[in-house]
Amino acid sequence: MYFDKKFRKAEGRKENTVTSGNVRLQFITDRLLRMEWQEKGHFEDRQTLAVVNRDTGKVKISSEKKGKGLIVKSPALTVEISDTAAKLSADTVKISFKFKGKTVAWKPGMADKGNLGSTIRTLDGMQGACKMARVPSEHLGHKDNVHQLQPVDLGKGFLSRDGWSLIDDSKNIVIDLVDGQKWVVPRPEGERQDFYFIAYGHDYAEALADCAKVFGTQPLPPRYTLGYWWSRYWAYSDTQIEELVKSFRRMDLPIDVMVIDMDWHKEGWTGYSWDKRYFSDPAEHLAWLHKNGVKATLNLHPADGVGKHEDQFEEMCKAMDMDPKKTDRVPFDITSTKYMNNYFKVLHHPDEKRGIDFWWMDWQQGESTAMKGLDTLPWINQLHWEDMEGRKDREGKRPLIFSRFGGYGSGRYNIGFSGDTFSTWESLAFQPYFTATAANVLYGYWSHDIGGHMPGAIEPELYTRWIQYGIYSPILRTHTTKNPEAERRVWEYPAPYNEIMMNLIRQRYSMVPYIYTENRKAYDTAISLCRPMYYSYPEENNAYKYGNQYMFGGSMIVAPVVSPCDKATEMAEMEIWLPEGEWFDTARGCTVKGGRVIKSKYLINEIPVFVRPGTVIPGQKDLKALNEKYYKNLLMTVYGGKEGSYELYEDDGISMEYLKDEYITISMSHKCSGNSKTIKVVKSKGKYKGYVAERSLEVRLEASIPPSSVKIGKKSLSNYYRIDEETEGWGYDAYTGSVIIKVASFNLDKGIEIVVDYPAKADFKAAEGMRGNYSRLNKVNELDTFLTSYRILHQDERLSQELYQSGNRISRNPESFNAEMKQFASKVERLKEATQALSVSSLGWHYDEAYKTRIRRGKMALAILDDVQV
Repeated sequence: MYFDKKFRKAEGRKENTVTSGNVRLQFITDRLLRMEWQEKGHFEDRQTLAVVNRDTGKVKISSEKKGKGLIVKSPALTVEISDTAAKLSADTVKISFKFKGKTVAWKPGMADKGNLGSTIRTLDGMQGACKMARVPSEHLGHKDNVHQLQPVDLGKGFLSRDGWSLIDDSKNIVIDLVDGQKWVVPRPEGERQDFYFIAYGHDYAEALADCAKVFGTQPLPPRYTLGYWWSRYWAYSDTQIEELVKSFRRMDLPIDVMVIDMDWHKEGWTGYSWDKRYFSDPAEHLAWLHKNGVKATLNLHPADGVGKHEDQFEEMCKAMDMDPKKTDRVPFDITSTKYMNNYFKVLHHPDEKRGIDFWWMDWQQGESTAMKGLDTLPWINQLHWEDMEGRKDREGKRPLIFSRFGGYGSGRYNIGFSGDTFSTWESLAFQPYFTATAANVLYGYWSHDIGGHMPGAIEPELYTRWIQYGIYSPILRTHTTKNPEAERRVWEYPAPYNEIMMNLIRQRYSMVPYIYTENRKAYDTAISLCRPMYYSYPEENNAYKYGNQYMFGGSMIVAPVVSPCDKATEMAEMEIWLPEGEWFDTARGCTVKGGRVIKSKYLINEIPVFVRPGTVIPGQKDLKALNEKYYKNLLMTVYGGKEGSYELYEDDGISMEYLKDEYITISMSHKCSGNSKTIKVVKSKGKYKGYVAERSLEVRLEASIPPSSVKIGKKSLSNYYRIDEETEGWGYDAYTGSVIIKVASFNLDKGIEIVVDYPAKADFKAAEGMRGNYSRLNKVNELDTFLTSYRILHQDERLSQELYQSGNRISRNPESFNAEMKQFASKVERLKEATQALSVSSLGWHYDEAYKTRIRRGKMALAILDDVQV
C-alpha cells in the first residue's frame, strides 16, 4: 500500500511489546524483532525516514523476568537479556533461532559475513565494481591527490546466507507534527539503540514481504515509464528536442520520456526559470510533446536556493517575508516547512501545470543539513512524492520521482537515478549484479545511464550490448555527457548495430505487458522485477556465484553479455548456470538441460535469455508510445513445451485506482493433446475505467514445426507466406522456427480458442535450434560471399547462400519443411568443406594482406559453422 501523507504514528502492537528498564522489545512478526535501548527509557513510536509501520498483526509471545534480565519468546525466536538497564551488547543479549536444523545463538557485534548486500546512493565515479577514490600520496616530498580504484561496499541488506541480518535505525530522523504539518524532527537527546533483527533463514521471499510492511512497498510506476527515455546532457532548444522526437517517428521508433537536463533553465547550477532564448514558449513546447505521446521531466539541482536572476525571485521573497531589494538569494532550507511549502507552490506547481510530468531530483550536495542527523536526499524525495500524491489538480495520477537512493525505505519513491557512470565494459558488467542486489532492500527500479555518462564516446558493440541489458532492466534510459562525439541516437551507428539496436527498443515495447505485470507482482509480494537467482534457489551455491545473471520477473533468467566478442568468431562465449530441469534458450531457439553450468556462444544480435519449456510470455505489438489505457494489440509467445499459462495484469496505466482493485487479468494458456495444441485467451476477472474488450491477437509458437491446420472454432485460417501483410491467418517463419497466428479482432470477455493441428507422426523437436542456426548461417553467408570471385572457385561456393535460402523456401511453402530439414545437416558439412577450400584459394593474387584477410574470414566462418546445431 501507499503510506498516507497524513501524519500518523508507527506504534507496535501492545500485546507484541515487552518493556523492562531501559529496554523495549517489539515483535513485528515472529521472526522480525525491534529492539530498543534508551538511556532514559524514552522509546520511539513515531515514523522515521526509513520505518513507516510496526504493526503487522498479533504475534504470540511469552515473557518472564529473570533477575535484572528478561526472556521473551515467539514461535521462532528466544530473546534473552541479562540486564535491561545496560546497552544491548554481546554481554547482555542473546537471540536463539533454528536455521538448517541447528540452533543459532546471535549476539550483537557478530559479523554478518553472509549478508547479501544492499545498494548505494550513486554510481558516480564508479569504474565497474570499484570507486575512483582520491587518496593522499607522498610524491616528491609533498602531498597531492591521486586516483585509486577501491572496491565498493554495497552495505547491509535485509537478507543473509547466515539466516539473519540486523538493521540499525538508531540515528534516523523521526516524523512528527510541526505547525500542524507532517515534518522531520530530531531524535530526543540521549543515547539510544534502535535495531531491527531479521531472522528468516533462507526464506527470502517471506523476509522481503514482511520487511515491506515495515519499510514500505514499491508502488507501481506509471506504465509509460517502462518505455524508452531519451536523456542527454546537452544544450538543447525546443526546436531541437522536437526535431529529435520527429527523428524517432521517421525511424519508426517508439519513445515515451524526454529528459531535459539542466540547460532548460537560466545559467547556473540551480535554476527554476526557463531560458526563453532557447525555449520561447515552454507551455506550447510541452503541449507539443504530449500531443506526440512524449512525457517530459526536468533536471533539478535545488541546493543554491532562488537567486535574484530567477523569474520567481520576487514572488519567493514575498512568500518568505523577505525584501527582494535587500537580498540577492532566498537560501535553500530543507528543514523549513515555510521554505519547502513555497518551494513547491512557487517553483514547481506552475511548471507541472504547464506540462512537466515529473522531476529529476539530481541532488549531489552532501548528506548533512542544519538539522543534526537529517540527510537532504531521502527527505526531499519523500516531500516531492507526497506533494504529487495528495494534490487534487493532478486528477488522481500516480506520483513519480526520479532521484538517487536515500537509504532504507527509499523504494517507496520509485525510480532511482544511479548517477554518472563511465562508458566502459566494466560499468556495464557491474550493473546487472548491482541492480538485482538492490532488490534485497526493496529498491527495484534503478535507472542507469545506458551507454554510460563519461567520457561518452562508445564503440558500437558496447552500446549494443548495453541496450540489450537495458531492455531487460527496470528502466530503459540512454544518456551521456556534453561530448559531441558521444552519440546516443541508435540509428546513427553503422550496420549491423543500428538495426539491432532499433529492434531492441521495439522489443522492449513488445515486452511491456509482461514487465508491467511483474511490477504489479512486486507491489503485491515485495519481489522486484530484477532479482538475484538465490531468491528462487537459496540452497544452490551457483545461485550466489553467478551474480551477473538474474531473474527478470518470475519466468525469465537473463544473462546479459557484458564483455566483447571474440574477434576471431564475432561471438561471445558465455558461462551460465541453469537450475535443475529443462530450459529453453530463447536466443537460439532450443531446449537445454539444466542442473549445470553451460557454455554457449552468442552473436551480437543475441541475448542469453532462458525460460522453462511451455512458458507463455504476454506482449503487445505496433506501438509508438505507451499512452493507451489497454493493450490493443495483444501478443502471446509460447516457448515450446506441452502446456503453460500466464495471468496478464492490466489497468489504466496512470491512475492510483489500481489501489482500489480497478484492474483486470487476462488468462493466456496452451495445452497439447495428441497432435493438437489448444490456445486460449480470455479475460479472467476484474474491471477498470477505460477497459475495452475488442482486441487483436498475435500468437507466436517458438521452436514449432509447421502445422497442418489452424482453426478458430469451425473456421479454418488460411496460410499466408507474407503473414506480416495479412490481417488474419497463419504463417511460418523458418528463420525463427515460429508459427505465427494472427487474429484481426476478438472479444476478450468472450475469449478465443485456437486449435493448431500438426501432421501425424510429426517430429516436434525438428524445429529446435532453427533460430540460432539461421542467425549463424546468415553471418557465414556474409563471410563466404567475400571468398568468391568473378570465376567459379568451388562447386559449392554458393552453398551458404543456398542453405540460408532454405529458410525462405520453407516460409513460402511450409510443406517443404521435412525435405529441407532432412538435407540440412549434410549441407552444413559440405559447407564446411567448401569454406575451408575457398579460404585458402589464392586466386593467383600476390597481396599478402588480401590473402590473410581471406584466411581470417574463412576461419571465422568455420568457427561459426561449428556452432550450428545439427
